Amino acid sequence: MRVRFTAKFGILLLLSTLLLAACQPITAPRVNSSLPARNNGGRLAYIGGDGNVYVISADLTQKVAITHDATTTSEGSGRSYHRVAWAPDGGLAFAAVERAMGVTQGELYVAQLGEAAQLVGSSVDNFVIYLYWSPVPCPEQPACQRLAYLIGNNTDITLRLVELAGDRVTNQEIGAGRPFYFSWAANGEQLLWHRGGSGRGDPTAQISRFDIAGQIVHATTARPGYFVAPAWSPVADQWLDVIDDQGTVILRQVDAQTEAATEILQSANEISFVWSPDGSQIAYAARGRGDDPFYGPIHIYDLATRESRRITDVDLHVQAFFWSPDGTRIGYLNWLALPNEAWVQWRVYDLAANQDRGFNAFLPSFPMRMMIGSFNQYAQSDRFWSPDGRYLTYADRDRALVERVWLVDTQAPRGADPILVDEGVIGVWSW
Repeated sequence: MRVRFTAKFGILLLLSTLLLAACQPITAPRVNSSLPARNNGGRLAYIGGDGNVYVISADLTQKVAITHDATTTSEGSGRSYHRVAWAPDGGLAFAAVERAMGVTQGELYVAQLGEAAQLVGSSVDNFVIYLYWSPVPCPEQPACQRLAYLIGNNTDITLRLVELAGDRVTNQEIGAGRPFYFSWAANGEQLLWHRGGSGRGDPTAQISRFDIAGQIVHATTARPGYFVAPAWSPVADQWLDVIDDQGTVILRQVDAQTEAATEILQSANEISFVWSPDGSQIAYAARGRGDDPFYGPIHIYDLATRESRRITDVDLHVQAFFWSPDGTRIGYLNWLALPNEAWVQWRVYDLAANQDRGFNAFLPSFPMRMMIGSFNQYAQSDRFWSPDGRYLTYADRDRALVERVWLVDTQAPRGADPILVDEGVIGVWSW
């Protein structure tokens, strides 16, 4: 695999309408520095229907085109943008892909408020498939940030780590495997990753810790079970993973110092799980069968009492679930048994009131389907909830194949219509 990485600095942010020439290789996009100001309602970044990156305020009154040089819609032949991810401090990472004459070229950029965009990585063979910022600055370096991302080729998925400190940018490969999922430690000093799937089907499958300062991989002795992404606690030195014990799949809470584990759930099939924002609870669900496309009911596990309770009906078809930013509600996607189409709906369960509410049905866009399929990875790096907990976002595709980004107002009266943002394929809220 040939991968080329570069960084450019001092690229002026232009507010004019000049466009970059189509298909110009490894050239920084025109980036607008006038991002909407941070506020309690947050900002939504989305990939527009024209393939460019946009940011819009929660009230939809301030919209900024972050890039101007896309020549095709997302996933089309030509240049487009296909990944966005907010940093905790309000910066934005976004990835471009250029497809032409059988060649796929990827680029990765980082933009900060009022600063020039930086090209922090590029590949002549592959494109970025996932972005995940460290939850905190580099240890003892408050002006430094770290961004981990995945790129893929026909044989492996590679994990790379970008460190940005002023004008200094480093970009290094730190791991590889297929499949590959990972989680940041709350202190930003380690990564936990899961490579190779289940140990039952892949003897090389592994759950490992990576120490960033020492550049050392510590393989755990656990044999991975059926799950996707491990999850480090957002506040403590512990993580969640799933192991296989003689055919039984076990969800565990693991102390990162001693690797002593507390069993939470046993299952015969895949388990998914997400920490609450304050690290005091865990939402989890298991598939009823090995080939089941849906999960069974969502349960909430309380770390203080070591007790679980079911919060969703057994007849629902759960596909994904996400905590609200204040940890009082669970937003989840429920598949609807409608003919010929994969319709889903957002539902919201209020943990204090023990109330469940459903919203409009929609056909997810392709990127939305992808995020649903690996939701417990994306739940760690991206938000479908607005920072104030009012809105959920989604992207759909209509029968004419037009894709649009929408907001669901979870505080609106029952029967209220979703709010149209724009044509686009996916949107994520700022932290």
